[in-house]
Amino acid sequence: MIYDLLASYKDYLLETYRPATAETYYKRLSTLFEGQSISNTASKLDIEKVLEKLSTIKHRNYFSQSKNAFLHFCEFQDISLSADTLGNIKELEEVTRKKYRKLDPIDYTQVNTKIKHIKNKKLKLCYQVIVATGLRVSELAGISASDCLISGDEITFHFTGKGGKQEAVTLQAVEYPRLYQGVREFIEKTPSNRKLFYSANYLQTKAKELGFKCHDLRRAYAKIEHKKCRSKAQVMKKLRHSSIKNTNIYLRSKVKI
Repeated sequence: MIYDLLASYKDYLLETYRPATAETYYKRLSTLFEGQSISNTASKLDIEKVLEKLSTIKHRNYFSQSKNAFLHFCEFQDISLSADTLGNIKELEEVTRKKYRKLDPIDYTQVNTKIKHIKNKKLKLCYQVIVATGLRVSELAGISASDCLISGDEITFHFTGKGGKQEAVTLQAVEYPRLYQGVREFIEKTPSNRKLFYSANYLQTKAKELGFKCHDLRRAYAKIEHKKCRSKAQVMKKLRHSSIKNTNIYLRSKVKI
C-alpha cells in the first residue's frame, strides 16, 4: 500500500538526486501522508490534508523540503495541482521563518593547525580538499576514484551537486603542491569503483571531535578566495551559489581568517 508507493517514489528520486536528498524528501513526504490510506495509484490522496500538514510547519527550510517532496510526488504520479492549491502552498511558505542557529566564532588558524596534526593521512586530506576546493562534505564523500581526472598538474573532481546537477572543481598543483601529490597518490591506488574519501557522517563526527564543523571549512574557503580576488561575483561562482545573498552570508560568517 502506501509503503510500496513511497518505496517506488524513493527509487524515482534516486534517478535524479543524491541518496541523502532522496532520503530527506522520502521522510518529509511520509510525514505529510501520515493518517492517509493511499493505494498504489494515489487515487485516494486528500490534498487538503496535505495542506493542513504543511500549515503546521513553521521553519522555512523544513517547509521547502516538504513542499519539494510533495511536488516531486505529484510529478511521479502525474497529479495536476490547481492554481488555487499552488497559490495556497506559496502563501503558507511566505509566512514561515528561517531557523537561525547561533554559531560560535571559529579561528581558522587554529583549525588548520589541528588538521595538519591529524595522523590519519586520508582524514587529513579530506579536510584539506574541502578548504582547497570549497566542496560540500556530502559532495566530497560521493566522489569515487573514477570521478577524478588527472591532467597535467591538476586534478578535476566530477560530482553530483545540489539538486542533482553534475558539477566539477579543480585542484591545482601550483597552488597546493603537497595536497595535490597526496590526493594523486590516493587516486592511483584506489580501485576506480571505490569512494576516494570518507563518508560525510564520519567526517562530520571527527570534525566535531576536533572542535569545528565541516561546513566551517567551506566558509573558510569562501573568505580565503575573497581575499585572493576581492570579487564577490567570483566567490559566488566558485561556491556554485545561485544568489549573491548566500555568498554574503558566507563572507559574514564567524570564521576568522
